[in-house]
Amino acid sequence: MKPLLVTLFLFLFFQAHSVWAQTGDPEAGERHYRGKFCYFCHGDNGEGGFGPDLAGGRGLTLDQFRRAIREPWGVMGNYTEQQLPDDRIVDIYAFVKSKTPVQAPGEWHWAKAPSSAHEGQQIYMQTAGCGQCHEPENGYGRMWLGEYAKNVDFDYFAKQIYDHTDKWPSGGMPNFSRERLPEAALREVYQWMVLDIGLRASMGARMSYGELEDDQITVNVQVRNRGIKELGLDVSGITLFIKVPDGRTVTGGTGTGYMGVQPLTTLGLEPRLRMAPHSHDDTGHVERPEQDLSGDVVVWKIPKMIAASTEELSFVLSGPAPTSEMANEFAGSTLHWENPGRNANGSPPIMVYRDLRLPDTGDHELVSLPTATFNELGISSENEIESTD
Repeated sequence: MKPLLVTLFLFLFFQAHSVWAQTGDPEAGERHYRGKFCYFCHGDNGEGGFGPDLAGGRGLTLDQFRRAIREPWGVMGNYTEQQLPDDRIVDIYAFVKSKTPVQAPGEWHWAKAPSSAHEGQQIYMQTAGCGQCHEPENGYGRMWLGEYAKNVDFDYFAKQIYDHTDKWPSGGMPNFSRERLPEAALREVYQWMVLDIGLRASMGARMSYGELEDDQITVNVQVRNRGIKELGLDVSGITLFIKVPDGRTVTGGTGTGYMGVQPLTTLGLEPRLRMAPHSHDDTGHVERPEQDLSGDVVVWKIPKMIAASTEELSFVLSGPAPTSEMANEFAGSTLHWENPGRNANGSPPIMVYRDLRLPDTGDHELVSLPTATFNELGISSENEIESTD
C-alpha cells in the first residue's frame, strides 16, 4: 500500500509540475527575455537575427527549450541555474510561444563585420556573435578588462570567456564552449581586441547636488579611476566638461585643475554619443552624427589619475530655483582623457568597423547625471528635483 501511495503522490506532483511548467507567465517572460538581452540575438519578438527565430517556440518542448539554454548545441554559451533559474526559463518559453512564427528570420542587431576587417573582429561578430551584445569594438568589455590590465594575458582573457561564471556567478554573460569556439579562434579575437585596439581605462564621473542657499546650488562631481589598485590602467591628460544649464551662471568652482567656464566650441572636444549608430550593410560604414556644441561648459584639466584614485570637484550655479528638468540640461557632459587611447592597429584606416561613440584619439565617457529629491534639498515640491539618469 505504501509504495502505491508514494507512486500516486509522485504522479500527481509531476502532473502538477508539468501543468505549472506549461503555463508560464508571458509578461514576466518578456521582462526576463529583455533583461538577459536575448533579443540582441533572437530579435525583439523572437523573430531571429544572429540567433535563430524563436517565435512560436520552433516546435520545441519546454524540456528541449531548457536544454538549449543549459546545454546549447550551437555557438551560444550556456546559462547556469544561478544566472537564469528554471522558473524564468518557463516564463521565457511562454513569451516566445505566444509570438507568431515568422517566414524568415529578422536582421542582425549589429551587421556583420566587412571582409576588410581584422579576422579577429570577423570571428567576434560573425562566428561567436559577441558583437550582438558587446558591439563592434567591445567598448565596455575592454574597459572591464582594463580594471585588471596587468593580469590580462591570453589565459586570463580565455577564462572570462570559457569560465565566466567562476568570477561572475550571477553575471549576464554565459560560458562559451571550447569545442564551439576553439582556442585558435579566440586567440584571433584576443589579438584584435586586446593587443591591436588595446584595453580601455575604467573611468567615470558622477554628479550630485550639494548645498542649496538662496539662488545658488552647489553641484559636486566625483571622478574615479575604477581600476584595481596596482593592476588597472593609469590615465593622463584628463579633461572634464560639464554643460551649464540655460539661464544659469557659474560663480565658482573647486578641485584639481579647475579652469572656469568657456564655450564648448572652443574646447576642441565633443560630447560622447549616448547611443552608437548602427551599420545597416556589410561595409560596416556609418556616419558619426553631428554633435550639438552650443552653450558654455565648466572645465577641469587633471594631469593624471592612477588606478583606484578619486578626485572630488564642485561648482556653484546661480539662477532660478532648481527643477526636475535641470538635471537633464547637464546631458552630454563628458569625461575625456588622452592616454590610454586606441592603438595604431585599432585606429582608422586599419580599423574599418567602428563604434562611433568612441573617439578617434584618446577616450571618453559620459558623466552620470545628478539624482536628488526636494526633501534632500529642502526646496518646495513645485521645484522638486526628481531622480534622473
